[in-house]
Amino acid sequence: MHKDKILKEVVKKKVKLKIISIEKFTEACLYGKFGYYNNSNVIGKKGDFITSPEISQLFGDIIGLFILYHWKINLKKKFNFYELGPGKGTLLIDLLNITKKFNEFQKSMNIYLIEKNIKLIEVQKSNILSLNYKPKKISWLKNFSKKNQYPNIIFANEFFDCFPVRQFFKKNQTWYEKMIEIKYNESSIRFKDIIINNKKILKQLNQYKNSEVLEISNSRDNYFDKICKHLLKFGGMIIAIDYGYRNPPGHFTLQSVYNNKKSNLLDNIGKQDISSLVDFNKLIELGKKNNLKIEHFSSQREFLLNNGIKERENRVLKVANNKQRIMIQKGVKRIIDKKDMGNLFKVLVLSKWN
Repeated sequence: MHKDKILKEVVKKKVKLKIISIEKFTEACLYGKFGYYNNSNVIGKKGDFITSPEISQLFGDIIGLFILYHWKINLKKKFNFYELGPGKGTLLIDLLNITKKFNEFQKSMNIYLIEKNIKLIEVQKSNILSLNYKPKKISWLKNFSKKNQYPNIIFANEFFDCFPVRQFFKKNQTWYEKMIEIKYNESSIRFKDIIINNKKILKQLNQYKNSEVLEISNSRDNYFDKICKHLLKFGGMIIAIDYGYRNPPGHFTLQSVYNNKKSNLLDNIGKQDISSLVDFNKLIELGKKNNLKIEHFSSQREFLLNNGIKERENRVLKVANNKQRIMIQKGVKRIIDKKDMGNLFKVLVLSKWN
């Protein structure tokens, strides 16, 4: 069973009782040897979530044209394109299709796909091979890393929401951390609130003057900081799209999803997606700290509308049949709808053009 194998991996030593952070538990559930991201069907109708590139090809078209525009204005030379967590490769395929007439752009691009899931890599390779033409420079990496001295354009859609978080709350002027208690011999698992006495953690929490409920992801912050430092040194930009907030919402956002439905975090261990809203205020802070320019921050709806998705939709509808028209309109509506992905998802663009 996934549950027993993951609990054994988390506990490691033969102890009857162990208390761990939600961060460590989530990391094992998602990225451990028996974790969720070793499952081949995590994206799409058969998986637990569907991303914007899977919903509408026009999403990929707009991203592709946005990147092409900035390359023309700011680079016009060789560059690295990194996609963090490329899913089934749909976004990259749409980007390559929409820019295929721009030979200089495509010849200038070294493509790096950051993916740990071996099964998803196989899907990505298969889908990319289905293109009528084959891009020459595609490499797969497990983690983001420097490959050469070229500037970089980095794209991350629903990537940063998957980083594990720690959960803290204040009650009667006392800070607690929500943790997980595991009784390994009984295969029992439950939440447990622990008072925080660590001075370093308390200092970090007390920086949030108006918040009594916090989710903090040091691993996310460190990863994003590494990217910012890379951009500062070699130039380029990052486009980060995810569901998130600018200011803490005042409640926990960590959620698990099983078969496209919200579920209990402690159920279906290793078989469900776990994510949380991204703290974009923290990402912007890290960008500023590294002297990057905030090119853009808005809702996904505003970004897509400002970059011409409705005009692109009207053009495509003119050559579509009735069935295609329905699918195109339904897809665009979902990714820009105020009550759906349009407002929940945010778009952050940071840059340093050398």
